[in-house]
Amino acid sequence: MQETPFFFPHQGHQLFGVLHQPEAPNGRGFVFCHPFAEEKLWAHRVYVNYARELSRAGYAVLRFDYRGHGDSSGSFEDFTLESRLSDIACAVSTLQARVGGLEMIGLLGLRFGATLAALAANAQPNLKPLVLWEPIASGSQYMKELIRVNLATQSAVYKEIRHNTQALVAKLKAGETINVDGYDIRYPLYEQMMAIKLAGERHPYPGKVLLIQVNKKEGLGMKRVAALAAGYSQVTCIDVVEQPFWKEIREYYAHAKQLFAQTTRWITNNE
Repeated sequence: MQETPFFFPHQGHQLFGVLHQPEAPNGRGFVFCHPFAEEKLWAHRVYVNYARELSRAGYAVLRFDYRGHGDSSGSFEDFTLESRLSDIACAVSTLQARVGGLEMIGLLGLRFGATLAALAANAQPNLKPLVLWEPIASGSQYMKELIRVNLATQSAVYKEIRHNTQALVAKLKAGETINVDGYDIRYPLYEQMMAIKLAGERHPYPGKVLLIQVNKKEGLGMKRVAALAAGYSQVTCIDVVEQPFWKEIREYYAHAKQLFAQTTRWITNNE
């Protein structure tokens, strides 16, 4: 396996990517769509290791940073849902251009990255297959969680809530930013995320979909992904027992063994 870091241009910016090329390529590839803000940081090592595992299995894998994220150029606060989807499309084209002979390119995403992957696949039905790890089906619910992070930070820093939820939204509408774990959010992204509702919708994507719910213990089922699954024509739902590695947890989480094994098994069985 060969790993190549590089930058590729898109709409006046430089996007950073790492290409994992297999020693024995099978003519198939994946673009990884990373999660939002701080969750990207916590999930990074697991993402790297799974990209390497897929590459060892013969798949070309491109990990990349959206504009304003990681090592890509731009400011986090300036970009929107459309810019992230445009970056995914560019990453797909870049993988196709750099690795000749790819017969198939799929998307794999985690959390809000899975949400973006689902939206990108709706717009590009030729992307196959689609792997969604713990997708966020409700953008409004997720944004409420992000705002609660801001409120918790206010409480920790100031020992009081100086701007409640209503005041924070008013600041956004007035053109100001609100900060979540060090990441500034503007109103266009807030408004777009609030409108996302994947569950209960019929998705035009025609390909095969793997939906994985990550549970900390057995027996919790797949409640979080069941409604989303109903919108796809070819879907497999799996629950795996892993720690929520996209959050700050006590243990160092480098390999999600059950998640890796279940995902790779499904991918290789559904080519």
